[in-house]
Amino acid sequence: MPAPRAASPSRRGRLLVVLAVLAVAALLVGLLAGRGGSGEAASDPGPAAPPSVPAAPPPDVPDLRPALAAGAAPPGSRTDPVPPAAVHVSPSGDDAAAGTRAAPLRTAARAVEAAPDGGTVVLHAGSYHERIDLPEGRALTLQPAPGDEVWFDGTREVTGWVADGPVWRFDGWTAEFDSSPTYTRGAPDNTEPGFRFVDPAHPLAAHPDMLFVDGVAQQQVATRAEVVPGTFAVDDARDRLWLGTDPAGRAVRASDLDVALTVLGAGSTVRGIGFRGYATSVPQKGTVRVIAPDVTVEDVVVQDNATQGLFVGGRDQGEDVVVRAVTLERNGLIGMESSYADGLVVERLRAVGNNTERFNAAPVSGGAKLTRARGLTVRDSVFADNLGTGLWFDESVFGATVTGNDVLRNTSNGIAYEISSQAVLADNLVVENGRTGIKINDASGVEVWANTVVGNGERPLWVVQDERVATDLDVPGHDPRQELPDPTVTWVLGPVTVADNVIGGGETTGCLICAQDGALRRTAGEIGLTVSGNAYLLPGPDTPVAVVTWPEGGAAPVAYPTVAAFRAATGQEVTGVEYPAAVLAGATVVPELLAAQDVVAVGLPGAVAELLGLPAGTRRLGARP
Repeated sequence: MPAPRAASPSRRGRLLVVLAVLAVAALLVGLLAGRGGSGEAASDPGPAAPPSVPAAPPPDVPDLRPALAAGAAPPGSRTDPVPPAAVHVSPSGDDAAAGTRAAPLRTAARAVEAAPDGGTVVLHAGSYHERIDLPEGRALTLQPAPGDEVWFDGTREVTGWVADGPVWRFDGWTAEFDSSPTYTRGAPDNTEPGFRFVDPAHPLAAHPDMLFVDGVAQQQVATRAEVVPGTFAVDDARDRLWLGTDPAGRAVRASDLDVALTVLGAGSTVRGIGFRGYATSVPQKGTVRVIAPDVTVEDVVVQDNATQGLFVGGRDQGEDVVVRAVTLERNGLIGMESSYADGLVVERLRAVGNNTERFNAAPVSGGAKLTRARGLTVRDSVFADNLGTGLWFDESVFGATVTGNDVLRNTSNGIAYEISSQAVLADNLVVENGRTGIKINDASGVEVWANTVVGNGERPLWVVQDERVATDLDVPGHDPRQELPDPTVTWVLGPVTVADNVIGGGETTGCLICAQDGALRRTAGEIGLTVSGNAYLLPGPDTPVAVVTWPEGGAAPVAYPTVAAFRAATGQEVTGVEYPAAVLAGATVVPELLAAQDVVAVGLPGAVAELLGLPAGTRRLGARP
């Protein structure tokens, strides 16, 4: 980003109270214990004087955000009724049996073969070492028996290790997997800087081999010479495994299956099951794959797999899928990917701790990446502690509602909306992500309302136009199902509205709302930027350099050091305030902001308020606590 030009030689001449951003973030998550304290809105002169914070007691704070209940119930928790004609399966069954409760089949694959259209396959407690498809042409339900804990497991026990110097060796390991680093099997990695899948510091990221000792994943290394405790190596040429941890008295398991489940049957349902330990390669897209319309995936756990956990889509094949109360954790590349999944609804998803193999942040890694689709909904979900971006919309998404999500501590961006169009981002808590909190990149028709964006490593909110243009059909990111160039997704920034948010910077933040167009060099008016009713939390007298950077047609935006200066120059942000809130003993920042919202916030427009279940015009600063 070019260095912003200063709008005025004057600096802040007012008192700012140093805010502890981590404490603010924790309070905003909903761990609110105190109430009261003092806090007053900034009173810098300007065309319209900012309001004072009223002294009235704030309203009661809800106990929990909906996102805090995100994720699957533990396998074994569901008690769904079992239809009388269900096909039953048990690890102790027999595939020649009748498939009744009294005479279950042994494998899920055989049960799927036996189940009619509209039928239910009921899995009884235990571990299923299988790869299955729910076939095209039949709508099937796959579920556990009431109260039974069911896992699909891609590993098998490995015994018979022999000591070989400082390491242990297993002979006769014949499982081999594709290690292609991109979506194209057999193709090399990308070469353009910033778009390589594999980080040279972690060269084996795309090798799907997995080995666990007492349930703990061991790190793969390239050769026997590199093996130390906590690591393993595979010698495909000699069918060997090498292990650095003494296996004596321990359960050692290694992956010998690559994909767990592929749903091809429209109208199918998968619920209440766990999937783990599959050596899925990058081109295979996911350990669990939904490539059919009108499918529901509910209360499912997908964890400890080699690359992508869950994939939804396939051109004209993955429409109107519902992903509800699903947990995606510790997958090697990313929790969830989707493409061409028009009408996808994601609710109460928990994507935590993904990209354990340390792939590069781009082109893909982290919590979830949703691409080339129309009419997406992501709500009341958690994207946290992923290595990469938390929630990423990219490549010609048209129409997304993103509400009520907690996006926390991801190493790259929190939420990104890129080369896409028409989105509402509202009531999201975006805290302590490594780079940008919310990034709006070459995107049009974006509404950013009532979010809390604090403690992120670089820019809290970045609204930016880069040099990519939709008329260049050689640039990746087009939806080939549309007329090209797509008139509905232009890759041109704006209009963008940013209103009623709480925006706070970190110690290295250069600006709070960072808007720029160094490529097309349009003014904010030409872009269609509107900024109003926001509360700006400032961590110190010298940080940030600017409250807002603002495009005025040059290569670099103009930097406004105060809300008053920004208001005077642009007429924007009439009610917005810088917030030097004191955090005193027994006091919290959040109630003070709640008390201020009636005079600072401009009020939610009807369409946004409806998404949040609130009356039109509701004045609220930031995400609900």
